[in-house]
Amino acid sequence: FGINAGVNWSTLNGEDIDNLSKEESAKRAVGHSIGVTLDNRTSNYFGLKHELSFSQRITTIRIDDEINPAFDSKFKRQYIDLFPVSPTLYYKGFEVYAGPYLGLLLNASVQRKDENGNTYTDKTIYGTGQATGDYSQKMDAGFVAGLNYALPNGINIGARYIRGLVPILENSESKHQWKIYNESIFVTIGYKFNKK
Repeated sequence: FGINAGVNWSTLNGEDIDNLSKEESAKRAVGHSIGVTLDNRTSNYFGLKHELSFSQRITTIRIDDEINPAFDSKFKRQYIDLFPVSPTLYYKGFEVYAGPYLGLLLNASVQRKDENGNTYTDKTIYGTGQATGDYSQKMDAGFVAGLNYALPNGINIGARYIRGLVPILENSESKHQWKIYNESIFVTIGYKFNKK
């Protein structure tokens, strides 16, 4: 059993990215995460890793609202991420793993500007299927791949890459899902209890 915390750099990709961010510009921004892990080692070199975490993911997008000059905006999402089972290889403190993940979207917001150029936070992008315009899908799913290094005292450092395979936005009127997907790189530091 262990705990970890860290930062992530999140972006979006997909062929419909221009519907969200003009000039197909979606830049990584720094978010944070915190989580708990459980390792089930079945042998000296193999095991299964499980993790539950909270992550804030932020991406800088380019908005052209036809009122103000095009401007950079923070697209923020908060997720509960479940990594249910990741087969893991262990060797001399190193852990290499890969597997599926599921994400539950808790909230989403984007920065916009009013007719006077003042910035405000718009939470309607979280939305529902009954709202007008685009709204955020509440579930995400994809794959994770990562590398950890565990010190003998229980402290470990790690990095992982996650790639969503579920479109994150849908238009409530057309029911069309935009082909836009999550992509993040995480760097974490953690501690494992009951280290033998």
